[in-house]
Amino acid sequence: LRFERQNGFILWVAGPAVTFDRDARGALTALIERGYVHGLLAGNALAVHDIEGALFETALGQELYSKRHVPLGHYRHLDAINAVRDAGSIENAVQNGIVQDGIMRALITRRVPYVLAGSIRDDGPLPGVIADAYEAQDRMRSLARRATTVIAMATQLHAIATGNMIPAYRVVAG
Repeated sequence: LRFERQNGFILWVAGPAVTFDRDARGALTALIERGYVHGLLAGNALAVHDIEGALFETALGQELYSKRHVPLGHYRHLDAINAVRDAGSIENAVQNGIVQDGIMRALITRRVPYVLAGSIRDDGPLPGVIADAYEAQDRMRSLARRATTVIAMATQLHAIATGNMIPAYRVVAG
């Protein structure tokens, strides 16, 4: 990936499972901060649970490290959505110091482009999640076409969608 970091475009396709564990969340955050993520494709759930982790150190109401259930923790993802709604956007929540760590903060502070494609299953969704499937596909394609390396993890649906968008060849120097 060092070569790709300098010479290519590393596109990550990630699902919410990368946010459910403190070490996994920290690892992806560190990769973003070290320049190994040039674009990210995900859904509402990754952003919601990452922001929940930043605000409450939980994901889906479980502590990120111990995995213990927190009393009334199942409300925390809704509290995270509402905190971002109150701020107006994920970017505002980061800039206002509401979201102080994590994947979304790293993407925003490093100005890494990302697409959050919505789903009919989404609760919320967060501001900035693209609910129109055709618009989301167009935005995803704009990053997928630039990709020289794609790393997909913890998301079957977004990985399949991205795979269908990646060209089978690349034209270099004409």
